[in-house]
Amino acid sequence: MVSQQHPLELDRPKEQRAVRNDKETENISLSQVDRMKQARNRASFDPSKLAVIIYGSKEELETSMAAFARVESILGHTDTFKLPRAYGDQTRQAILLEGLRCGKATFQDGEPDTNNFSERTHLFSLGNSNPLGLTNFLFTPYLKLVGTEEQVKYWLPLAEEGKIIGSYAQTELGHGTFVAGIETTATFDKATDEFVINTPQEGATKYWPGAIGFTATHTILLARMIIDDKDYGIHPFMMQLRNLEDFQPLKGIELGDIGMKLSYNAADNGYAVFENVRIPRSNLLMKLASVSRDGTYTSVPLRQKLLYGGMMNGRRVMIGHVAFQLAQALTIATRYSVVRTQGLKLAKPPNFAETTILDYTHQQHRLLTLVAMSYVTIFAGNSVNGTYSTLKALQAAGNHTTLAYTHMLLCGLKAWATRTAADGAEEARKMCGGHGYMVISGLPEIVNSVLATCTFEGENYVMWGQVSHYLTKRLDAATLPADLVYLEAYCADMTSSCKAVGTDFRENRVLLDIFRRRAAKCIVEAYNLVAAAEKGNRLSREQAENKHATSLIVAARAHIELYVLEASIKQLASLPADTDMSIKAALNRLVSLFGLSTISSPFSPFAASFLGDRYISASQILEMRDQTNQLIQELLPDIVALTDAWSFTDASLQSALGCKDGDVYHRIMAWTRQLPVNVEAKNNGGVFKAGWEQYISPFLRENRERRFGSRL
Repeated sequence: MVSQQHPLELDRPKEQRAVRNDKETENISLSQVDRMKQARNRASFDPSKLAVIIYGSKEELETSMAAFARVESILGHTDTFKLPRAYGDQTRQAILLEGLRCGKATFQDGEPDTNNFSERTHLFSLGNSNPLGLTNFLFTPYLKLVGTEEQVKYWLPLAEEGKIIGSYAQTELGHGTFVAGIETTATFDKATDEFVINTPQEGATKYWPGAIGFTATHTILLARMIIDDKDYGIHPFMMQLRNLEDFQPLKGIELGDIGMKLSYNAADNGYAVFENVRIPRSNLLMKLASVSRDGTYTSVPLRQKLLYGGMMNGRRVMIGHVAFQLAQALTIATRYSVVRTQGLKLAKPPNFAETTILDYTHQQHRLLTLVAMSYVTIFAGNSVNGTYSTLKALQAAGNHTTLAYTHMLLCGLKAWATRTAADGAEEARKMCGGHGYMVISGLPEIVNSVLATCTFEGENYVMWGQVSHYLTKRLDAATLPADLVYLEAYCADMTSSCKAVGTDFRENRVLLDIFRRRAAKCIVEAYNLVAAAEKGNRLSREQAENKHATSLIVAARAHIELYVLEASIKQLASLPADTDMSIKAALNRLVSLFGLSTISSPFSPFAASFLGDRYISASQILEMRDQTNQLIQELLPDIVALTDAWSFTDASLQSALGCKDGDVYHRIMAWTRQLPVNVEAKNNGGVFKAGWEQYISPFLRENRERRFGSRL
């Protein structure tokens, strides 16, 4: 008789578990742990030192890790052999309750100005993916943007102290990114000094706002302001949704949840319908526009553009966070690749050990090129944060001269980073084979969470249109702005060719020249197409840009990828002088790998845009691929250290495949045995009782009776 272990025995940390009788399985598990240790020991640098660079300072890193430790302890996530609650009961109500439980813990951790979870969750996803996260993620930033000093002074403490729960109601059933098309109305009633909020038709239903279903007490509502039958456009209003005593929706308001999505199910994205709901005139957030008691309307210059500042901040936050979510997926895929064995084709004597999937060149290439993508996205995010901070400082002094450039940059980086992260996270899932398809791998949730960002705060192709419109408009001007002066060199000499060979292609100056040349070529070609369509076809600028949208999007992407490369190079140049040379070497290799793989990889979707004007030749592409392969081999010993440096806790990954110790199979089985369906079946002698009684038993009985008659 085989001695059996209790199914929950594996919930305990390894050192506390009883010795298993299944020695063969135990040996395999130990070899996985050993493989992980060996891979980690190959690193050329200490990942904790690189982590300080990623997080900005030792203090920032320690503060972040301490916050995660506190929250994970409160939530009971410290035992990595215990099935995470998110993988237990998966009903809509249970998932929302878990989101509320986690949201409460993260919201209450620290003061508003120091809360590590104001923009992210305990799983490193965006803060709006839990029901309470919208308060800090969108509600309070937008309040500061559009509220007067007096309004902010009143509402902000209530939100920061958790006395009200905020949301942001922009998107409607019929309109999302096109804010000017919003149809919800706010009609001023002079007799009562109130605005009357209405949903005039079904398409005007507020649909998708996070937390609005069953969590938010208040929302910042974007609605079309009507005064004396005149439409003054879209304005923000502070609006209470629910009674704070019994939490029922206020009179005239219908609220609900929109149901399950691909991800973000811990948040109650909802809908709202309004019927003659009255709010005080003072609830109009009046920093940018105001209405007096007699209905007189006044606004500041650039009101419409400044109104969209909340979306700019959302895009800024998104860029850095999707880089970390891609990093999460790559951490899981890397750790799994280190310990997962697959085949004997690459086995070497004398032991002929089974090959790990990291030994396969294609796995190395896929992983490390994406690791490079994650790092340069983090660098670009750091750079644009500085640009955005500069804009805010200038605007505080009444200077809006950098608004158009910053808006363009945030649109482009949002589109580039979110697509890069979404595609990369899905590739990481595929790299884990069948196990990556399991929910308990953690990868499906990461993939779908990142995928959502491709439409958040503006669908990506709309964002590319914003970038290309900026480019064509700036080329109309007599003088090029600073970010486009590289076009002058290209226009002065369109026939030169690249002279680099071999290791030259790793050099920053060479990569920058190639990226600048490609961007300039694409921008000038697209601009000329638009100009010709305007002149020859007598089209408006908008019609001409729509006609040549594909060329413009390629040009926009080329300009943004040049920015990513430049920003990454500048970030490396600004590293402290005492930074370990091994860390500098690894980061420089990653930046070179990003550049070379973007240009020459056969898997790069836009590589063809580097060709066409003979600046680089087919033989040089082959040389670049050779340098790419060499860089991958040089980086391979550091692959675990590069992912460890992101400093994800095991609990924040929620992955049976990606824990730091590499003990994959024990953890998979521990979590699998704890799944509610398995626990319930075990309690019923191994039978899924409901399935047996309702369907399987009748199915077998009916088929027997059909074949043999009722005598059986």
